Amino acid sequence: MNIFLQWIGFLGLFASLTLAGPECPNTLAFYNPNERTTCYNATWFILPVPRASAQALAKFPLLNPPFNDPTIFPTGFPPNTHPVVVSTGYQNDIRMGNLQIEALLSASVYIPYTDYLRDGRTPFQTALQNYIGGDNEDEIRAFIESLIPAGVGTIGGSTIFPATFDPEDNAYAPIASNPNQFTARVQQVIIPNPLSGPEVKPEAFDLTFSSTSAPLYTQKTFTRLINQPIILNNLLLCQRNLYYFNESFAEPHLRTGDVTVYAPPAGALPRQIAGRYTGQGGFSASGQMVGYFQESCASAAAKTDPAALG
Repeated sequence: MNIFLQWIGFLGLFASLTLAGPECPNTLAFYNPNERTTCYNATWFILPVPRASAQALAKFPLLNPPFNDPTIFPTGFPPNTHPVVVSTGYQNDIRMGNLQIEALLSASVYIPYTDYLRDGRTPFQTALQNYIGGDNEDEIRAFIESLIPAGVGTIGGSTIFPATFDPEDNAYAPIASNPNQFTARVQQVIIPNPLSGPEVKPEAFDLTFSSTSAPLYTQKTFTRLINQPIILNNLLLCQRNLYYFNESFAEPHLRTGDVTVYAPPAGALPRQIAGRYTGQGGFSASGQMVGYFQESCASAAAKTDPAALG
């Protein structure tokens, strides 16, 4: 992303955001002063989507994921399917140089194991959708806070849509009737109007989950998938967003749960991946994230830090 555009986005948001309670501290800003860093308290889930559907959405051939590797897919993977990763969470203490945003909420949907280089071995992620929202209980203000980073990100090559999140000030929330079960919800905002209605807010996806003693995946599964370079919209460049879960406050938890993905007319995501996915495997943790500037995809793959891959 052009550094000038990033700075404009940071300055605009810095002026409008209110302070939010910190979720986790950013410990990598000191070592990466010129990169975008944050602590991301998030939940990721892997969905088994029909391979033909995933291939129809990816702009490049799909690799065959290492389903026979027990350290990554210890229980295998459903036949004739391909993993799609959904995530939602709370970005705290976002920094780049002297610029800082207190907090934002974000969500994404990616197809990992995309063969951008067509070499049959180097994995990339195809971005299907990205969402961002302000950390604010006032829906109009949260929508306004999301406009600048959404616009800046889209100009920089990652299409980002304003969204509302439930909860609006945390990564997820316990269900009242069962405090050991959690939920999170993402809605794309097209026309906000919380005062008098109607609003146009198609559903993106929602999660309901809990911790499990019999996980489908390992932590390594998620570090391998979410740290693959992302193919940007121009299809010429890529970006590395690397996550590290080695801090004492990372609190990693393997999850099990249900994910509902919504398609038009009531939903916002492609019809090929829409549906209710029950009993799926997930991962929640607070990760240190470093977001690098766009670069050639070959360079992004070569520079991916093995320490982030687990």
